[in-house]
Amino acid sequence: MPDGQGLLADPSIGGGTSSDVAREMGIRFKGTDLHRGFNLLTDDFSSFLGEQAELVWWHPPYWNMITYSGDQWGEENPWDLSRLGLPDFVEALQLATMNIHDACRPGGYYGILMGNLRRDGEYYNLSSLVERIAPAKLVDEIIKTQHNCLSDARKYNSKIVRIAHEKLLVFRKDDKGALYMVALVNRRAQNMVKTTWKAAVRRALQGRQMSLKQLYIVMEPFAVTTQNNHWQAKVRQVVQDERFFTRVDKGVYRLAA
Repeated sequence: MPDGQGLLADPSIGGGTSSDVAREMGIRFKGTDLHRGFNLLTDDFSSFLGEQAELVWWHPPYWNMITYSGDQWGEENPWDLSRLGLPDFVEALQLATMNIHDACRPGGYYGILMGNLRRDGEYYNLSSLVERIAPAKLVDEIIKTQHNCLSDARKYNSKIVRIAHEKLLVFRKDDKGALYMVALVNRRAQNMVKTTWKAAVRRALQGRQMSLKQLYIVMEPFAVTTQNNHWQAKVRQVVQDERFFTRVDKGVYRLAA
């Protein structure tokens, strides 16, 4: 971003680092946050800015790792991402990301800093979640060391590897709106599921050959998770791919050599 050109925006100002960076670079800056009354889930960020940004920086809550409204500042706010249950958090995260996406100019960038969370023996890979739902092309991933974590002062009974990093994910916007891009992301996810079917059948046939009847029995536990009412037809379709499967006899298949 050339000095003095473009706009750097931040919809969730924290300690003011983004504005400090803009000042050092000699570029314009505009920012706000939920504490100041701007709601990224209900208000249009583009309208707030008055122009499309060259770069948007967002540092959202890492789900409920730290509760912000009613704890770190002010009163409890129902739109605070750190106070949402996990399904609502995921939906809010995508909605906010779409809002940010549309506030960028075509060819502009937005960066999202996200850390992961371990709680009650479960590991929540929130940074990968951002990659999955953001309506733009991921162009860079920067691993950042975390400092002054709350967990640093805690002792754990079990031996665990402490989470000591967070990811800055950088996305580039093209000339498409967020709703179009979300649909594209969903189509990509569906294509990944198709690939998973092929991988599952290949796993079932590793080191053996099976009749379709046998293959149906092996594949049923996987099939019930796919919500496909015609999964047996899907299995038959998959084994027709001669790059990966060989028909040994009528209705009997093995992996291609």
